[in-house]
Amino acid sequence: MKFAVYSSRYFISIGLLMLACFTGTAIFISDKLGQQTDRISADVATKVYQLKSNIMKGEFNGFVSGIHQAGLIVDYTPSTSSLLKNKALLEAQLLNRPKVQHGWYAIRQNDKTSYQSFSKEKNSFYYRSTPGYLKSWADSLFQQQAKQFNSKLIKVADTLHWLASASYQLPDAAVVLLGMDINLRKLQHYLQSVDTIGRASAFIADEHGYYITGPEEQLIGTKIKESLSAHSGTTRLADSISTYEITNSSYLQVPVLRFYTPLSIAGMKWTMVIDTPLLTVDEDVKVIEKYVMILFILTAILILVLIAWFQAKWQKEFMLRQQAELKRKELVLEKQELNLVAERQQKENALLQLNSLKQKVNPHFLFNSLSSLNGLIARDPELAKSFVLKLSRVYRYVLESYPNGLASVEDELGFVREYFFLLKIRFGDALAPLEVAIPEEIQADSIPFMSLQTLIENAVKHNVLSKTRPLQITIQYLDDYIVVRNNLQLRNDVSDSGKQGLNYLRSTYAYFNNQELQCGISGDHYICYLPVLKLTEP
Repeated sequence: MKFAVYSSRYFISIGLLMLACFTGTAIFISDKLGQQTDRISADVATKVYQLKSNIMKGEFNGFVSGIHQAGLIVDYTPSTSSLLKNKALLEAQLLNRPKVQHGWYAIRQNDKTSYQSFSKEKNSFYYRSTPGYLKSWADSLFQQQAKQFNSKLIKVADTLHWLASASYQLPDAAVVLLGMDINLRKLQHYLQSVDTIGRASAFIADEHGYYITGPEEQLIGTKIKESLSAHSGTTRLADSISTYEITNSSYLQVPVLRFYTPLSIAGMKWTMVIDTPLLTVDEDVKVIEKYVMILFILTAILILVLIAWFQAKWQKEFMLRQQAELKRKELVLEKQELNLVAERQQKENALLQLNSLKQKVNPHFLFNSLSSLNGLIARDPELAKSFVLKLSRVYRYVLESYPNGLASVEDELGFVREYFFLLKIRFGDALAPLEVAIPEEIQADSIPFMSLQTLIENAVKHNVLSKTRPLQITIQYLDDYIVVRNNLQLRNDVSDSGKQGLNYLRSTYAYFNNQELQCGISGDHYICYLPVLKLTEP
């Protein structure tokens, strides 16, 4: 079917009008984006800088927080001896940050100085000898009567160490120095893991232009070639102490917005330099400008194509849906018919197995019962009478007609008690008394016909019975199941596996409610779980 819109001369005109509208809109938006690019670049870069700056300042302030916390302990300590008694707490406070691993303290009293250095590995503390550079610095602080907080950068081996300390005086005239010793190369490893997704690069230099920490570890301790003082092209931020400029980063090898901000930690006058690549704040906007035009043009073309395609496809899919719906209904009817046939076959199969089970019980059980009766007649006539009466009740129940294959729990329990009485006469003390614990409220519910007798017969058939090892069978109710349990003492000479009776029970349950008969060995017992059916069949 060909729609009129396809042959209309207005179709092309509409398409061109839509294309012109989308193109004009794209040009307008692109122009507006271009005007805002510089402002967006500065704003985004400032936000990135502020985030990175806060992270770095927070980390460095955290490093010296341990000295402050330990200082509180010293402030409330009356004497040197009292301080030494609390040295474990003092040391724990000094190294309360995870990446501050080396601490020290020195005490001078009466021109005598004692030093103590310690380190932390995971959650364990251990003492170490105080390095010479720490002793020299501490002695100079004692001699200069240094201010409360002091810091120093010192080169040790192949890297730079940052020493920080605080001075306190005890009431007994002793002077205490509390400090930490941070390896700046190891510190850089930690700082790199703090902000792994940040889009800015940061390094710190001291007032003389020496590289303290940053991504280029090989530069730690060396003088930076670039000047960190304000240039003519720098712009001040709102805080009036931070500036930024556009320059090239030797590390990133791209143009960056470089921010300079002072960093005063423990008396040190450092400068923190944060580079934000222009690619992250400028190129992204340029890409948007470039593709907005293409996006709008392609959108206009796509809308026209989709209109034509959907008009043609709609009719075709409508016819296919009609056909599919008819086919589905036919399949549903066929499936329902097959399910009815399968249910009928399943029920017929269960009843056939039941009839086969009845035929098997008649000669086999009758022969054993008559043999037991023969012995009773001469020995105990009264018991023989009871035996004959119960035997007749058992066979009357077996011959009862249960067209749906179900019987009430009450009828099944009555039958199995009569049946067990006959077994008890036959086996005597080799068969322990039957234990039954079934509540009254489920007596009217249903289970498969002759199910309890089948399980008891299997237990007797497959186990050794003797006076020294009697067979114990229990019947109880547990969570909507009748549980039949017997102790396990298996015989080796059983030719008939008894699966015919179990198969009958499984078929019956599958027909009525898809529940399964569960049987198996648990420890030294064999247990079967018969689901109790709540339905009522005529």
